[in-house]
Amino acid sequence: MRQLLERYRDLILVALLLVLPLGVYLAHAKEPTELNAVDRVVLAITHPLEKVVAWTVTGALETWRGYVALRGAHTEAARLRRELGTVEREREALAQVHAENDRLRSLLGFAQSGPDLAVVGARVIGIQLDPKGALQLLTLDRGAVNGVAPTMPVVTADGVVGRVHSVFRGTSDVLLLVDRNSSVAVRIERSRARANVRGLSLPDVCRLDYVLRSEDVIEGDALVTSGTDGIFPRGLKVGRVTRVKRGSYGLYQTAEVIPAVNVTHLEEVLVITSRDRRDEAAPAARVP
Repeated sequence: MRQLLERYRDLILVALLLVLPLGVYLAHAKEPTELNAVDRVVLAITHPLEKVVAWTVTGALETWRGYVALRGAHTEAARLRRELGTVEREREALAQVHAENDRLRSLLGFAQSGPDLAVVGARVIGIQLDPKGALQLLTLDRGAVNGVAPTMPVVTADGVVGRVHSVFRGTSDVLLLVDRNSSVAVRIERSRARANVRGLSLPDVCRLDYVLRSEDVIEGDALVTSGTDGIFPRGLKVGRVTRVKRGSYGLYQTAEVIPAVNVTHLEEVLVITSRDRRDEAAPAARVP
């Protein structure tokens, strides 16, 4: 018998697989009152199997739908990240445009407030601020073809930047106020005392020289150009006094000066191509 079962094992299994669904169908096709003993046995045997198969199929379908939905969510998340990156870049670009417009409006307002000054706008395309370097320079994208010439004053709406040092056809170099070779004639706005501001080749501090010990100088005093050096028109902001040093002897007192313009943040400047006519008219009036 055992040998017979082993010999026809596959055939018996196929038969059961064919008969079992048929029995399930016939059992379900009948009304509950029509079920006989065989139907009840078949249902008792197949019901758990049916539940397992249904659970397995349902679980597989749910898993597949979840997988498909998850892939869709990943795709949507990637798309949203790309869009967010694009929006962030556009926002940053717009913020830069707004900042540039604000700076240009300030320069334009400064230029329009001084009708006696002719100016050329320029962008900063290079900077040299090495304290050990020979010169502290800015390179501008305007040169001889734009009317720029050596010693012309360079300013922003905040104040003095420096003066043109060397000029090429399409570019020029500006010797900064903070360079140790730079000296600007100034006046203390409060007391009207005269002095000079000299650079120290440091980006954020200069020195106030040649102010008499008898003059009234205090921390916080504003310094403006006096117009007596033949380069800068009078009345331009230069800086603010800090740390006054008045010795017990000597003719002069000194002080540190915080420049009005932060040269490390410059992007656009104005080159003054002609002096204030009021400055030029004063000495001419004294000619007999």
